[in-house]
Formats: sequence, structure tokens, C-alpha cells
Amino acid sequence: MNNEPDDLQEEDKPLLQRLRNSILPVKSTDATPVRLLKDSAFYLFAVMALLVTLLLGGAIMFVL
Repeated sequence: MNNEPDDLQEEDKPLLQRLRNSILPVKSTDATPVRLLKDSAFYLFAVMALLVTLLLGGAIMFVL
């Protein structure tokens, strides 16, 4: 696994983990409060994106 390119290692990770690493990557040198803030910001972003998607879908379905 260490000899594989980064692209293959990224493909093995779940979608949520790949998004997490691309939006707010957590480094091993980050302090605990920074990690906590990055994690909570990412999950807040994910929940907000899901809510907006559901609301837009509901509005479209209501119009149709």
C-alpha cells in the first residue's frame, strides 16, 4: 500500500473522508481545539449543504 500512488490511496477512502480531506485537511501538527473546530466546521458545512439540497428539491417538486 505504501508503494501505491496517492490517487489510488485516495480512491480507497470513503467519499465523506475524501471530501473532508479536500475541504479542511487535519494535520498531525494541529492542536486538539483546532482539530475539533475543523471537524465541527466540516460537519456543519455538510449538514447545511444537505438541508439546502433538500429544500431546493422540495421546492422543485412543489412547483412541478
